[in-house]
Amino acid sequence: MAEVPKYFAGLTEEQLTAFKDLKSAVPAVINKVAYSEIYGQDLAVESESTDVIILKYLVANTYDVPAARAQLLESLKWRKEFKPLSAAFEETHDPKFDGLGYITEDTAKPDGPIITWNLYGQAAAKPEIVFGDVDAFLRWRVGVMERGIQLLDFTSSRTTIDQVHDYSNVSFLRMDPNARKASKAAVAVFQSHYPEMLGKKYFVNVPLIMGWMFSAMKLLVSRETMAKFVVLSYGSGLSEYTGDWVPKVYGGKGAALKEMEISPSAPAILEKIETTPTAVPAEQQSAELTEPSEPAEKVASSEQTKAEV
Repeated sequence: MAEVPKYFAGLTEEQLTAFKDLKSAVPAVINKVAYSEIYGQDLAVESESTDVIILKYLVANTYDVPAARAQLLESLKWRKEFKPLSAAFEETHDPKFDGLGYITEDTAKPDGPIITWNLYGQAAAKPEIVFGDVDAFLRWRVGVMERGIQLLDFTSSRTTIDQVHDYSNVSFLRMDPNARKASKAAVAVFQSHYPEMLGKKYFVNVPLIMGWMFSAMKLLVSRETMAKFVVLSYGSGLSEYTGDWVPKVYGGKGAALKEMEISPSAPAILEKIETTPTAVPAEQQSAELTEPSEPAEKVASSEQTKAEV
């Protein structure tokens, strides 16, 4: 195995050993699923980017190698079946989702954060139409996430995605059952298959009366996770945290989100995985993969893996 990249220098000796153990199990995981693509990267090809992705699964499981391996296995199974890159780059989604999600970046900072914007308040008047078909919603929402990921550089400091959730016009007291069902399904997917991908998360236009809910969250999640959350009662205060490149409605000087939206290119691996499932050559395979002894519910147990819709 190649030397551990220098950006892992902050890990303890025990954590480095855990990383090496998980990495050595990856070829067997790939062959068990007959699939190796994740976030547009090929886990069958050793690189700094794939090392970072592997590490994310390990961190999300507090360096528990069997649990991280089990979660990675399930993620590859899900990606093989769900085809998230197809949802992102090949499928035409229903126009009912138009205006609900955008991807932007601060063009003045090449290494600045990628932000996905979730404007569910736009659907407040017609939740049964927008959220009624959970499968369609999930494919659209995963597509937004996957397009945003293509703008990341896992060899740099930009390895996570920030999120803005705009709750304008959303009733916290009478949440539509269709919206609740779609939200629950999306949370399950992001929690299971996008560990440690969330940077900052901004909740904007949150009614003052609901401030107690976010205060209560401090009792349920870790200090590290809570540090990622910023709750704002007024959207116009967002620019104080992101910079003034965001749209004027969020306190910035930028154009409307529709004008700022980025359309990343599809990764080269998309064409490959549509024709030939990837397998690791026999000489590169480690010992046969054995199922972890931990119960399934332990997988993705870290609250830091939670990335809501």
